[in-house]
Amino acid sequence: LNCCIDLDVAKETGITFSTFACLARCQGLDVHAVHGSDSTVEEFRQVVKQTCSHQKIPTSFLVISYTRKVLGQTGTGHFSPIGAYDEASDNVLILDTARFKYGPHWVPLELVFDALLPEDPDTGKSRGYVVLSFDGKNDVISKPDSFRSC
Repeated sequence: LNCCIDLDVAKETGITFSTFACLARCQGLDVHAVHGSDSTVEEFRQVVKQTCSHQKIPTSFLVISYTRKVLGQTGTGHFSPIGAYDEASDNVLILDTARFKYGPHWVPLELVFDALLPEDPDTGKSRGYVVLSFDGKNDVISKPDSFRSC
């Protein structure tokens, strides 16, 4: 893990959005990182649909870097994977990585997108979302019109 940031520094200060993407690349993953300010809610919705599509063996996963306060939670910046999407309600299932604090919870997609937009005081940039792929190709980028909902 020391390829992008010293492990002791990460433990002390946490990591930024760009450092998260760097660490994923160091682990051999294909990474497509998008700052919230460089996206739209509709683009985010399409990425959510693609990464939550029904697949026997998933090829990509979506992780969000968001501001907890926008969701009415305590804390500031946080990373969590998106586990599912309900198209009827337009809600996403956040699989919170701090389960002792918040278990998995459904949140309106537009509110999640709003939580990607606040500026990280450490970088001066918005937070965002990262599509991680493990098969050498990123389906969201290569097939933008093949979205399915789960």
